[in-house]
Amino acid sequence: MSLRATPSLARESEAIQWFSGLLRRPAAGLLAMTEETNMFSRVLKLISGSPLRNKILLLLIVLSAAPILFLGGITLYLLDLAHRRDVAALEVQLIDQKIEEIEKFLADTAGILELRVGFEQKSEIELSQQRFILDGLLEENRAFEELAFIGRDGRETAKRARTESGAPTSLEDVSRLGYFVSAIRGDNFIGDVSHTLTGPFVIMASPVRNRNGDIIQVLAAEVGLGSVVRAVRTARLGNSGSVILADQNGDFIAQSGAKSLAHGMPLGGWSRMKRILGGEVLTGLEARDRYRSPSGVGDVVGAGKRVPTIGWAILAEWPLDDADAVIRDVRGQIVTFALFVIVAVVLLAPLFARRLLMPIRALKEGTEAIERGDFSQRVDIKTRDELAQLGSAFNRMAEGLRRLQELKNEFVFIAAHELRAPVTAIRGYLSMVFEGSAGPVSGKLKEYLSPVEQAASRLARLVDDILEIARSEAGRIKIQVFALDIRESIRAVVSEANALAVPKKIMLSYDRPKDILLVLADTVRIKEVLMNFVSNAIKYNNEGGWVKIYHESEDGRVITHVEDNGLGLSKDDQEHLFQKFFRATSAKTQMIEGTGLGLFITKELIEKMGGTVWFRSEEGRGTRFSFSLPSPPINSGG
Repeated sequence: MSLRATPSLARESEAIQWFSGLLRRPAAGLLAMTEETNMFSRVLKLISGSPLRNKILLLLIVLSAAPILFLGGITLYLLDLAHRRDVAALEVQLIDQKIEEIEKFLADTAGILELRVGFEQKSEIELSQQRFILDGLLEENRAFEELAFIGRDGRETAKRARTESGAPTSLEDVSRLGYFVSAIRGDNFIGDVSHTLTGPFVIMASPVRNRNGDIIQVLAAEVGLGSVVRAVRTARLGNSGSVILADQNGDFIAQSGAKSLAHGMPLGGWSRMKRILGGEVLTGLEARDRYRSPSGVGDVVGAGKRVPTIGWAILAEWPLDDADAVIRDVRGQIVTFALFVIVAVVLLAPLFARRLLMPIRALKEGTEAIERGDFSQRVDIKTRDELAQLGSAFNRMAEGLRRLQELKNEFVFIAAHELRAPVTAIRGYLSMVFEGSAGPVSGKLKEYLSPVEQAASRLARLVDDILEIARSEAGRIKIQVFALDIRESIRAVVSEANALAVPKKIMLSYDRPKDILLVLADTVRIKEVLMNFVSNAIKYNNEGGWVKIYHESEDGRVITHVEDNGLGLSKDDQEHLFQKFFRATSAKTQMIEGTGLGLFITKELIEKMGGTVWFRSEEGRGTRFSFSLPSPPINSGG
């Protein structure tokens, strides 16, 4: 996966470009300001006869320039530190991704070789069956170049090679070879990387067991590493960064980027490769992680890790010219901006000092009114100079803040609403791809697209939740209350929620009353409420648990209970349960996906329909959510 194409990195690049453009405008103003030094001289003449004004001027300059210099230095330091961490984090993230892909490839391949036959005898598999299995494995996994069954005496009994052309394959005695010795003892074996003209490969071997677990044979394979090489070559790190993969001996396997080393080239002499092969993790944050690369790409920032299961080493190198390109521009803009502000303070401070004593009280009072939230406050300064402009600017600021207060409530609503369309389009096209509208979908493509579909679904749920909250806070939620039979709403929800309950073997039951159970509620919203409670009860439950839905009637209201025997809530979590973005803090619940908005929205909907909601919970014993809705009045007319 290309890191340059990730949404988070794209947003960061856009933000930095916007910030750089913002800083260029003050830089242009700085040039114009420095051309008017004669104005500063005239102002100094006006204030030279007033010691008090001189003190105010000096105080303004010191108090304005010193914080700017201090904050500018701190900003540059923190920006550089944050950038170094971001660069290192991107390298480590890419390395972890490639480690995961390599380990998955090896685990999947080893899993295919782990055969268990259905008979209890300690005899070998029938020869015809051995050949049939070998042909099937070659067909199933393109990584296998050669496969062989080996008897307990160490002699090969059947062999198939992808390159063979019908000629019989010679069977060999491998009893003294390490992969057979390891596998016959009951261990899976992954050998060293071998390099050929067609590419690198490893020998893998696993024991073949009968139903009782007895080892009856060994299955060995030459496994091509083409998938691993492709996974490394597709890694992207900025414009010119690269990822280098070496085996446990330090020999080169694969590299991303335009340049590539020769297959099998020894890299164990590189000091950093030695450290990685020795088990050290290079974070990219230390000073020694910035160095001149032996690969000839110049000064780089490097990070690296060892692949745990196989002992290979992955080293990511990102040339500093590429990694630090944006930060250098931003750093220059910050310095320019700081200089601009200092010059502006020196030029404008005398003007403020001359007229500051009289109008300052009016500005103070107006500021205090703004602080209290009174954006209607205005100041009237008639000094016919910069202070008058400041008064006008203050009034415009107050008006702008008033408009901003109104726009703030609209912003979240509009942003969430606009996000909905692209998310829906993504999910729609993914659905069409999975349905085959764009042609047959391979297993590998489904494997890659499934996480995308899951991420799009989570994003859609988050957008829907944020949009729902925005509507509520902006007063845009439309609740149309009608008399409806809540039993039918629950029936529809139970039917839909069974798809969530079945994989966890959770018994979802509804104690349905025989008689019609009318409540005053919105047809769509009541289903949202019920689905939220039921889906939470399923998600925060143990495998094999139960979820029950039942009712009570009390004082003209219908009470609905959704009870489970799941994880329950701690006392601390119960105090914050209906707050926005709250998630339970226990170790078990942290692994469960969610936005922390569902219960907040549910409470809002129930209350807008004239109901109330409450719960009781005991950690480790389960939770019961309850909500009441008014019943429609009984029509007693004749």
